[in-house]
Amino acid sequence: MNIRKIESYLEIDKDGYIINPTSSKKFQEKWIPVIEEVKEEYLKHFGDNLVSVYIRGSVAKGEAIENISDVDSFALVSLKDENIDIAWAKEFNASVKNRYPYTAGVEIAAIPIDELSDRKADQIMIKTQSVCVYGKDLAKEIDPFKPGKDTAQHVRGIEREIDRTKKWLQDNHTNEDIRQRCTWLMKRILRSGFELVMERSQKYTRDLYPSYEEFAKYYPDKKEEMYEVLELAVNPTSNINKINKVLNGVGMWIVKEIKDIFNN
Repeated sequence: MNIRKIESYLEIDKDGYIINPTSSKKFQEKWIPVIEEVKEEYLKHFGDNLVSVYIRGSVAKGEAIENISDVDSFALVSLKDENIDIAWAKEFNASVKNRYPYTAGVEIAAIPIDELSDRKADQIMIKTQSVCVYGKDLAKEIDPFKPGKDTAQHVRGIEREIDRTKKWLQDNHTNEDIRQRCTWLMKRILRSGFELVMERSQKYTRDLYPSYEEFAKYYPDKKEEMYEVLELAVNPTSNINKINKVLNGVGMWIVKEIKDIFNN
């Protein structure tokens, strides 16, 4: 898959707060049936415990691309974390991809509403990147955010995730599972790199190429290494040695840089 060199930063208002670019009015017609099915599936499985359903990402911004974009969704539910069951998501995802071949799939997640006040990353996602398509819109109750340390969430726990992945790679896994893990972690490393410079740039994005591009402006000596991270996020590998080389190289460099910047 080719790397899409598209700049997409969220707008900032006159007071420095991030503007949410999503709206149900922006939904492209072709994607509306999928969104409706996602909503109905949450209702089917959570019933009266379903509080809200949100759509985020390119579909929510009206920028979905056929055969590339998936439908990113999540729900707020009145259940404890240990009582949330989304085992049905895998079968539903396969069904959607089969019936709507232009979509790359559906991402399903559920957040306990009682824990939302302690989950800053989820608050940021609701406030700045998501549109409510069912139930109560909690975005109205969440204070706005500015680009900076408060909105830097990928840097938190990145060292732990790198260490976990290095240990995970020591076990036997399918090539597909390794590629999926590669994609997930490389995206997180890339976004962590952007968060290192987010306060200085006063920009905010989750998109991959803009994250790389802005990072490279401030760390030109790490430009080539981070471009490899970008490539692996878009075109993942099952080559364990190649993944470990990145994790032990620019991955651990980012961990050190995070400690230097965010502990000051």
